[in-house]
Amino acid sequence: MTRNSKILIIGAGAAGIAAAARLLENGYKNLLILEAKNRIGGRIHTVQFSENIIELGAQWCHGEDENIVYNLACPYNLLESSKHIEDSAKHIFVNSVGEVLSEQETIEILRIYYKIINNAHKVVHKPQTSYGDYFKKYFYKEIEKNSLITKEKAEQILNWMHNYHNSIECSDTWFDVSANRSNDYWICKGDPLINWKMNGYSKVFDLLTKKFPNNKQQLPVYEKILFNKEISLIDYNSKDFIKVITSDGSVFVADSLIFTPSLGVLKENYLKLFNPCLPKSKIQAIKGLSIGVANKVFLEFSHRWWPLNIGGFCFMWSEDQKKHFLEIYGKERYWLCDVFKFFTVDYQPRVLSGWIVGRNAKYIEKLTDQKVLNEFYFILKKFLGHIYDIPKPQAILRSKWFSDKHFRGSYSFHSINTERLNINSNDLGDPIIGINNKPIILFAGEATHDHYFSTVHGAIETGFREANRLIDYYRYCRSHL
Repeated sequence: MTRNSKILIIGAGAAGIAAAARLLENGYKNLLILEAKNRIGGRIHTVQFSENIIELGAQWCHGEDENIVYNLACPYNLLESSKHIEDSAKHIFVNSVGEVLSEQETIEILRIYYKIINNAHKVVHKPQTSYGDYFKKYFYKEIEKNSLITKEKAEQILNWMHNYHNSIECSDTWFDVSANRSNDYWICKGDPLINWKMNGYSKVFDLLTKKFPNNKQQLPVYEKILFNKEISLIDYNSKDFIKVITSDGSVFVADSLIFTPSLGVLKENYLKLFNPCLPKSKIQAIKGLSIGVANKVFLEFSHRWWPLNIGGFCFMWSEDQKKHFLEIYGKERYWLCDVFKFFTVDYQPRVLSGWIVGRNAKYIEKLTDQKVLNEFYFILKKFLGHIYDIPKPQAILRSKWFSDKHFRGSYSFHSINTERLNINSNDLGDPIIGINNKPIILFAGEATHDHYFSTVHGAIETGFREANRLIDYYRYCRSHL
């Protein structure tokens, strides 16, 4: 085996581009990337909207220490802190009847939230304890000794925390999330919400391919990509080479293949995509790991109607308020109860980003843009109309991560089912080995990272990991000729 061995990479997202860059950097030029869509990026999707760009997918660099994204971008001053979002005093918490929490209450509830989540790994949980059960138990312990938060407000706050935590985990409900697996995810120290400046997250691909800062040193990664190549079959029956057939009838043969599509794609297609079927251990990993949906809805207004120092609006409901709302406005509007947050958007003075999570994040993907715009305007008016004069949005752009068959979800998490089946992310990341111990199918992507799953820095590390695995294997082969 030599550097001339043919390598196929499936997917031109963060993991796929990282793998290709690492291979090219080490002289492996005989590679090809097959991308199902007509763009690079995967779940990084930076697009033009209003006066600047917005991120339909990954948005923040999460942390600084031991974060490959931060290490790549920081030397060139491409990042900046999202202090506007992180400062709890700059968020307005309001319930469905228009009651606004005081600044002191806001600071206090966020202190309680972060105290509980930061202590999760220190608590000994019973087997298969859900994160929701853990959180509720310690939340009410905090409330009992807190004179500032009333019992009525506590229920509304807890409902908001539930939705907020679902946006972090990407779960339908925090009762699906394993409390015992809270140690699996490692937090990079430093600022947890770092923004990209004017260029957006897609700039990371210029860094990976060395197009930036000096395009004369650019690796020919983009030249290796074939777009609109949806995979129909990966045949590894020979154990020595792989044959890939795409939906347009194209056939590609390779010595090794790096598979980077999402866990959602694997869950939907693992039975029909591979010949022979994947090993039982791999199928168990696909079934055991979980992926959910968090969607963003960007609304552009004719002018900024919110104060300049506001970082966002948080919508709270009590169960009685939800019941009353549905009695008046109809059960078909239940999904609006999961619209829990509107962020302001840096460099976008007239845009708000609304977030919806859980099952209803999937549901609204079936609705028209106009319907979603009208309903988001309705909920903004209901919660904030007594405080601000809100004009109707003039444009909308939104993500649809579940209905897109090339993703089927936003990012992965470790669930009660993950714990029950005793699955780890490396079970998904382990390669399939062929003749002479050759890795023939390798798996990369955020869901295959043991500790940085759900993140771009995790995805990039797995792309490097699998490229290095091939480099090490072929180096070993050359040394034993």
